Amino acid sequence: MKTLLRSVIRYSASDDAKLFLRNYQKLNASGMGFEVPEHNVIWAKVQDFVRTHNHAPEISTLRVHFKHAREEEVLDQLRVLEAMPPRTMGDFHALLEHRVEERRTRIWAETLKEAGVITSTGMTVKRGHEETTLKGPVDSARFVVERSHDILAPTVGGALSGEVTKDGQNFKDRYVQVESDPLAGVGQHTMLKQMDQAMGGAKRHELWLHAGFTGGMKTTFCINWAYNQAIWYQHSSLYFSLEMPYIQCRNLLYAIHSCHPKFREIRYTLGLQKDPNSDIGLPYENIRDGNLHLWHPNAKMFLFDHVVEDFGGNMTIPGEDPNGRPWNTQYGRIHIEVPHPDKDDFTISDLRSQAEILYGASPYSTIFVDHAGLMAPRRWQKSTTENLNSVLRDLKKMAMGFNRGAGLAVVALFQISREGFRGAMKLKEKTGRAGYNLTHLSYANEAERSSDVVTASWMDEDLQKECRVQFQCLKSRDQKPFEPFVARVEWPCRRILTCLDPLTTPQQAEKMGDDIDKQLDNL
Repeated sequence: MKTLLRSVIRYSASDDAKLFLRNYQKLNASGMGFEVPEHNVIWAKVQDFVRTHNHAPEISTLRVHFKHAREEEVLDQLRVLEAMPPRTMGDFHALLEHRVEERRTRIWAETLKEAGVITSTGMTVKRGHEETTLKGPVDSARFVVERSHDILAPTVGGALSGEVTKDGQNFKDRYVQVESDPLAGVGQHTMLKQMDQAMGGAKRHELWLHAGFTGGMKTTFCINWAYNQAIWYQHSSLYFSLEMPYIQCRNLLYAIHSCHPKFREIRYTLGLQKDPNSDIGLPYENIRDGNLHLWHPNAKMFLFDHVVEDFGGNMTIPGEDPNGRPWNTQYGRIHIEVPHPDKDDFTISDLRSQAEILYGASPYSTIFVDHAGLMAPRRWQKSTTENLNSVLRDLKKMAMGFNRGAGLAVVALFQISREGFRGAMKLKEKTGRAGYNLTHLSYANEAERSSDVVTASWMDEDLQKECRVQFQCLKSRDQKPFEPFVARVEWPCRRILTCLDPLTTPQQAEKMGDDIDKQLDNL
């Protein structure tokens, strides 16, 4: 318990305030208390400080407060905490889950013992300002059911049930938290400006489908999304790859990380880029084929000594990020999971059981599924449409009910039909702008019902030549859809970045007509 308390108090201003505030939110939402009275005094002061200032306090601030209040015993405990190392991100969450599970075990044992007393001799309990005597098997059963809600409730992030008309205080607390806390209610951002500003990221309990035709950058987009979450937002994710082997996903992530702006000076010094202010990543193909020396003699050294070491959190790069802070050295985790090759059918039940086990060992914020069309239903139906609809319904249920109802964001990739690709090509020929609609999702009328957000990416030969990929929003349940936009693609390393260029004009589209006709003829 001391480690949990230490992990919501910063040692100095150099500690990442965002990570300590996340720790505070999780500990506060869990309802955990402390056995040592002085720890409860410190925790109460931390709560009061965060409510007032919206960030976790430094230990020196607490020291001054308790010294002024002449609380020597509290100061002694504060000195003990100061000597302990804090935990953040998944390490903190895993420790919190372990402590909460210990509390659940203790509460359940006490509940069963008290239920036995109610059954046999009766017991007086206090409800509000009134005392009530419970006796007999019926009262005992009701008592157990009431206590079960506390046992089954998630550690943080949600509730399984409740009486809304009597839940006003919790509602107000949640509203104030979202209003004042920049981290509360924030979804898992893609780092594509136009998409994040409109959608606010993929949120807990939501199913986000991202669709595209073959070669439409679906997988590359999601790999970039998981990377951005880990590196820029320190959120961990679980990536289920049913289409690519683990090694291929890993190669992509290292290639993407080689493009990080923190390496600009290093790449420039090694001669990997001529412009000191640009970001040139290592070519994915050369990493895959093990021949980086053909691209540049210093490329392998850069990959091994800088990219790999930094990705593992084993080095500190001098300089500052765009916000004027030292570059992050603590990253979220990206766990890639590939189904066992001997397993013919991989169902949502298989995925969820593996995900729950991995979450218990190292919590994460998002599950990526690449892709939904390769998942098997729990029970095979007569048609492809029924099977795929069953998978989508189960993905939504998993987003809602994961981790005892705490939920999390689920992002699943989806295949656009050949007819949808034809339709998008014809639309581009007429208007200069390609586009999909929900009817273009292959064999899945459930996509519109179960998903909270449906986005799509589009790429053809013209966009490929311009190093661009187009994104659009087909459905948004909880916010206004964003307008179609293009993003920049750094082809060598497969990095997708924000681009503010306008979409193709009708005049430009007219020049592309001959190429479009050729592509349609080849389908």
